[in-house]
Amino acid sequence: MNTQNFKSKIKEIRKEALEIGFSINTMNNYLSIWNKYINWKNLSNFDYNEEEYVKFLLEYYNFDISTFSSKSKSHHQQLMRSKRILDDFDSYKQFMLKRVLPNSLYSNYPSSWNLILDKYLEYCKQIKLNVDKSIKLKQSYLERLLSYFYKNDILEIKNINKEIIIIFLNNVIEKGEVSKRRNFNILRDFLNYLFVENIILTDLSVYIPKIRSTRRKKLPTYLKKEKIEELLDSIPRETKVEIRDYAIIIIAARLGLRINDILNIKLKNIDWKNNKITVLQTKNNNLNSFPLLKDVGWAIIDYIRDARPKCNNEYLFVKTRYPFEKMEQFNSFNKYFEKIEQDIDDNRKKGIHNLRSSLATNMLEDNIPIPIIASILGDTLEVTSKTYIKVNNNLLKKCALEVEE
Repeated sequence: MNTQNFKSKIKEIRKEALEIGFSINTMNNYLSIWNKYINWKNLSNFDYNEEEYVKFLLEYYNFDISTFSSKSKSHHQQLMRSKRILDDFDSYKQFMLKRVLPNSLYSNYPSSWNLILDKYLEYCKQIKLNVDKSIKLKQSYLERLLSYFYKNDILEIKNINKEIIIIFLNNVIEKGEVSKRRNFNILRDFLNYLFVENIILTDLSVYIPKIRSTRRKKLPTYLKKEKIEELLDSIPRETKVEIRDYAIIIIAARLGLRINDILNIKLKNIDWKNNKITVLQTKNNNLNSFPLLKDVGWAIIDYIRDARPKCNNEYLFVKTRYPFEKMEQFNSFNKYFEKIEQDIDDNRKKGIHNLRSSLATNMLEDNIPIPIIASILGDTLEVTSKTYIKVNNNLLKKCALEVEE
């Protein structure tokens, strides 16, 4: 892309990026960074300069690009991409087109195909009991995939064949291991469905490779009871946001709920008379009731009385700004977690899910039977055993085998 005034440059980049399939949210995030660069430059008319942009990233975001690696935190990944796009958008564009099925570039296929897609998604929901999040993920991916097939002269779904599958596998999917494994699983299951339903005559699912993870999974972080209490005591409750954060974190610590399930709690789910909370656990569609412990109850009361906006939203936790919509994510945990003294291996996972892991592991330490722990967590016995026994050294010793001489 030729040298040009920076404002014109980013305007042209955004326009072209949207046309080839970059999402609006993604480009708006980059635009926000670039606008901060404009303010930092404090000039109305200038050309892009790589050295100055590096200096901007260091001064404004405290991000030194020389320290960047594939393991850098997500915000630094985004900052680095914002630079790479400016450095050579044409090269970056070609790189992105190889890695993804863009949203807007491939957007058309016969409407009759949606009947098949809808039936498959209904099958996933009713028979395979997939949760809504999985259904949406499959729908998004398969809509782009079907568009790719149609663009490549597959005019009817029944005409999908081995050759087009092989071409697709070789030339389109070049994503990372986790994403590739997930997408291949979706494609394999969809092709098998088409075969079982006699929509295609050959089981093409056999041509989709099964990718096993080569990365060693991180163990859950385990906080002992006293550390959890130290964490809870360290959270200030002076502002409305802090009161809300404390309520969310203590629910996770005491009940072991996943963050998505916490944010899905509705006001009507709290039975104050019988001191219990009823939660639909979305990962496995389990409807579970939990005791409304005294400290949890008071944290919720404090939030509703002193911090929750006055609104008609049915969900307990809502955004602090109008129109006070349901909270969709919670990213504040680590800022409290990092303030307490801790001796945690860098190879262990960190995040609010640690509290779920810690609750389970502490119950194991107290010799509570695994079936009871699984029931409380809403997990299967197999998942609970595999996930939490491996972080409990005492139980691992009991599982050890004697070595024959």
